[in-house]
Amino acid sequence: MSLTRTTRRSGLLLIVLGLLGVAFFWVTDPRYGPEVGSEHGWYDPRTWIAAMRGNPVNPIDAANEASIATIVGLAGSVFVLLVGLWLLARRAV
Repeated sequence: MSLTRTTRRSGLLLIVLGLLGVAFFWVTDPRYGPEVGSEHGWYDPRTWIAAMRGNPVNPIDAANEASIATIVGLAGSVFVLLVGLWLLARRAV
């Protein structure tokens, strides 16, 4: 297997992982994530997050605490995405 093919495959994998990371941190953010309420019926993507973290007493404090983790997670995911794009865009040597 050539070094160019391996580098491009690594770039594609990092792009996919970066996009999955961005999607995860967006969905799990209580402030900027998707609006979920009782109108969605049985489907509530945040129930497993509430089961892991527990139900907060004050949802405003919970949103403020989660926003720092969301910003750091999004920044890390975007960095992984950019590294993947850089690896994919490299010229063959």
